[in-house]
Amino acid sequence: MDSSLHKHYHDEEFDPRGFIDTYFYNGTNDMFVDTVVYPIKQLFKTFSSGRVRGETLLDVSVGPLAFHLITACDYFKEINVIEFTDANIREFEMWRNKVPGAADWSHTAKIICELEGKSEEWEGKEDKARRAVKRIVKCDFTKDNPLEPAVLPQMDCLLCMFVLQVVSKNHQAFCNYLKKLASMLKTGGHMLMVGTYNGTFYMVGEHKFFSLSYDEEFIREAVCDAGFIIENLETLPTKKTSTFSDYDHVVFMIARKEREV
Repeated sequence: MDSSLHKHYHDEEFDPRGFIDTYFYNGTNDMFVDTVVYPIKQLFKTFSSGRVRGETLLDVSVGPLAFHLITACDYFKEINVIEFTDANIREFEMWRNKVPGAADWSHTAKIICELEGKSEEWEGKEDKARRAVKRIVKCDFTKDNPLEPAVLPQMDCLLCMFVLQVVSKNHQAFCNYLKKLASMLKTGGHMLMVGTYNGTFYMVGEHKFFSLSYDEEFIREAVCDAGFIIENLETLPTKKTSTFSDYDHVVFMIARKEREV
């Protein structure tokens, strides 16, 4: 199928709950290690080491995800969330406000608490993350000010999960959007990025959505051009046999903002 015919993240056919059910619930497919376990372990290792800390964290991720915020809530007093569609905001707000029928992230809270050696405390972990989320702001990267009319101060940490590859229609857009994200981060602050290499699509229900394919050479150049120094980059070759997506590696990056661009 011609990738130009794929749907895009902002299309109405993107179903937030279907997306969560497909990629982030244990037992639904063999990508769970890639999409949940590997990012959780990398984030836990990073935060618990003390190398990335601060008061404020800005989350910009694909879909209404919460598991990575459960990982981060012990290390940041304030979490601000960027979302791109009204449907994703509604779904995230349901989880945040414990609305009956909201997405259940308890399975990820259990994984996190086991890593921390506090497996019996998992029930309160989601609530702590909910309390840490102070704002949910709609974002539009096509605007000069993507958060308009909202105004946020620059943050200590930027957490970017699987998102730039799905909102960017080409490599130039990826680089432009990354620079806009970098402007939301304090100089000296860290960006933690999780993405995939060489993926061209992902499925949500019966719909095939576009994903921008890139490799290590591209991401290193794009991140450095956006004013960052890469402190660590690790990859996990996928072992999946699923037909839901065609990426071949998951990448985790720690980058420190060196300068304004």
